Parts: sequence; structure tokens; C-alpha cells
Amino acid sequence: MYTKNIRNWVEMLKDGELFFAKQTYADYFADMQENTFYQLLARLCNEGTIQNLSKGLYFKPYSNDHERKPSKQAILDFLTNRGRNGCKTGADFYKNKGIIDYDVDYEYVFTNLLEIKSVRKIDGMSIYNLEVDFRNESYVNIIEFLELVEHIESFNNVNYEALHNYLRSFASRFSQSALLKVISLRKYKKRVIAALVLVLTKFNVINTLQKLLNKASKYEIPEAIQKALEWE
Repeated sequence: MYTKNIRNWVEMLKDGELFFAKQTYADYFADMQENTFYQLLARLCNEGTIQNLSKGLYFKPYSNDHERKPSKQAILDFLTNRGRNGCKTGADFYKNKGIIDYDVDYEYVFTNLLEIKSVRKIDGMSIYNLEVDFRNESYVNIIEFLELVEHIESFNNVNYEALHNYLRSFASRFSQSALLKVISLRKYKKRVIAALVLVLTKFNVINTLQKLLNKASKYEIPEAIQKALEWE
């Protein structure tokens, strides 16, 4: 009976439609033992009725092409609920801002929908759990900046004018409460916070972030950030 119920539920899905096993169990099948539910999902996978994309993440196969998988954009939209429950930064973000003029092969996705302890790799994207309200753009602003500073030393041919303009825009939208929430959930190197303090000081944004740094320490600020701040 349970197998038939799950089959009937899968039949109602659209081709390529994604679903989280844990959420599906809680929403539709909590009347059965959870272990039984996962065993049945494994059976349906073996039959080809559903396919596993990543741990805990499944989709209904395309009826006309069982080898086809959901597109990267479809996966991103699902993981972030089209921006309401997550965000993406990395390749497209840096290029769209004009900070670099070439493609990089990494993208970072942050979501509060998928419960993972470290990182999950899906279709070239690194997926992280971050329990913040992504509908509040202050959090997205903070995440984009922190990830940029974390990785900028790997960039080539940085456009300092574009980076300067981005840093100025970031500073104008800075929220210290959002920052403190993000760094309490995801650890960043102290030099990233030191770079943030330098940026905020440059654009006269009042903050109390020095208390997060060791006064006796000298932090290595990424050269690209320093040059961008000096650009006029």
C-alpha cells in the first residue's frame, strides 16, 4: 500500500520536478515509518521511477529521455526557491559586476532549504546551508561581499574601477546585524573581516567591528581590495 501511495504521488509530479526526501516525508508520508519511506524511495530509484540527484534530493525522470537531468538553472531555482530561500554567488556575479572579464568555474549556493553539515556538490555548484532570511537583501549583500574577499586573491586581471564601484555600493547597503548573523553561522578568516573594516572606513560607514579583531595582529588585506580602494 505504501509503495502504491508513493507511486501515485510521483505520477502527479511534472517531468524533471525535484523534491527533497525529508520534506516529502514530512508533508505527505509521515504516517509510515521513516526508514520504510527511504527504503521505498531506494526501490523506486532502482526501478527508474525516480532518480537521485544528490543525497536526499530526487527528481522525476523525463518521460522522453531517461538520461536527461534537470538543468543547472532548474536546480538553482529549486534550491533557492527562486531567491526567496537562498542565493548564488561566484562565476556570474563577479563577471556581471565587471570585476573580472573571464569565466571562472565555481559557483556557491547558499540555502536554508537543504540541511547539510558541510558542503554538497551538485552540477558544478557548491551548496551550503545557511539559516538566514534571504528575503532580506542585507544578508545577500553580506554573503556576496564575504565570498568575494575570501576568493579574490585567485582572480586575474581585476578591474579595479569596477571593484571600487562594487565596494562603494556594498558599503552603502551594509548592515552590521546581518553581518554578525552570517559570521556566527559561517566562519570566515579574520583577514576578511579586516578587509571589511577597511572598506567601511574608506566609505565612512560607522561600525564597531574592530572588536572582532586582535589589536596586536596585522592582517593581510588582499591586494586587489587595497588597489580598488585607492582607485579614483
